[in-house]
Amino acid sequence: MEDSKTKNQRGQWASALGFVMAAAGAAVGLGNVWKFPYLASKFGGGTFLFAYIIMLLVLGLPILVTEIVLGRRGKLNPVGTYAKLSNGSKWWKFVGFVAVSVNFIVLSYYSVVGGWITNYMFKYITGGIKGDIPAYFGGFITNPITPLFWHALFMAATIFIVVKGISGGIEKASKIMMPALFILFLVLVARAVTLPGAMKGIAYYLTPDFSKLTGLTFLMAMGQIFFSLNIGAGCTMTYASYLSSDENIPKMSAIVPAMDFMAAFLAGMIVIPAVFAFGLDPAAGPPLLFITMPHVFSQMPLGALFGFLFFVLMLFAALTSSISMLEVNVSFLVDHFKKDRLKSAIWAGAIIFLVGIPSSLGQGVFSWFKIGGLDFLSAADFLASYIMMPFGAFMMCIFVSRRFGIDEAIKEATNNGKIDFRLKNVWAFLIKYVVPIIIILVFLSSTGIMKF
Repeated sequence: MEDSKTKNQRGQWASALGFVMAAAGAAVGLGNVWKFPYLASKFGGGTFLFAYIIMLLVLGLPILVTEIVLGRRGKLNPVGTYAKLSNGSKWWKFVGFVAVSVNFIVLSYYSVVGGWITNYMFKYITGGIKGDIPAYFGGFITNPITPLFWHALFMAATIFIVVKGISGGIEKASKIMMPALFILFLVLVARAVTLPGAMKGIAYYLTPDFSKLTGLTFLMAMGQIFFSLNIGAGCTMTYASYLSSDENIPKMSAIVPAMDFMAAFLAGMIVIPAVFAFGLDPAAGPPLLFITMPHVFSQMPLGALFGFLFFVLMLFAALTSSISMLEVNVSFLVDHFKKDRLKSAIWAGAIIFLVGIPSSLGQGVFSWFKIGGLDFLSAADFLASYIMMPFGAFMMCIFVSRRFGIDEAIKEATNNGKIDFRLKNVWAFLIKYVVPIIIILVFLSSTGIMKF
């Protein structure tokens, strides 16, 4: 049993809206902006959009219901939840530890990229990137000192929010940043769709061509949903552990993926019309954020202003995700070692910052160091995103369907029958049979074991 001190350190959401905003913030991150538009451009625009919506209903929604159910019933971090609901099984504690470790690893390099974003945001306050944009980006990330300063600043902001607690820090910050993020999305969409030549991009993005709809399109949509919603990382499970027992799980589980989809959709409405207008390539990853989009801003009226707004948007998206990842680690320390929140957040954040240093230096002075042909940042991303997260997601499906039990999960989701969960049988079928198969397909494809 938790003692009163630990309960006080854990905290609780002040409202259902706070949980929804925080959980959506955990899902909405850099992947929505630097990968979704690229995939939409590559796989048929509206065709990919159609496949994405189908997969969101089949994969994203059932997984979120499952994570929230387990988190609220367990009332602990992923390690504690799995241990508690499995009567102390060492195997399931290990599965929970994998989830905590994923957040530790991802945040170590996510903070590095968050630092790059923070630097660019301040750069646009003073007029934006002048001259050779690729050269500026290359020179910045290969510098051994400057990126570490921005990495530290981003991590310090993350720690500051988490230290304030669930309702006083994460909830308040999410209630500010998430609405602001969507307002910024709409402002930038309005600018992008009014660029000369943007209508071609809009038509491509919104018009599906079902003759080009293939299994590969669905597979790419599956993978994007998998990584966008942090499936198997335990962020939503941890956030759900702070929920009161009378909240409506089915309703909240529907809102979070809907908000994640809207963020991805609006990102596409910014990037695709803009790159069509200027004849650019919507490359995936850092080149889109730090080279392609600055090139767009350099060619439009008031480009410095819109560049600044874009990187403020990206900073909010990065922070809402980073605080969820740090909170998983803080929750683990508070629950298992009975440490207070302040010390837990500072120690966890400081260690994660140090672990992130090789990801920063690996872009420059340590670029010669490779792991399987990958620099340190890319290797850490591959381990966490393509190995550990699929493992965690697959085992979560097995746990809820074979160990915890579908009937118990439905009782939790419906508050013992007090809440109507009309699709409970559909959810049960998907989580037992369909979602595990999807996870295996995504794992085989993303790791290159099988080509589809």
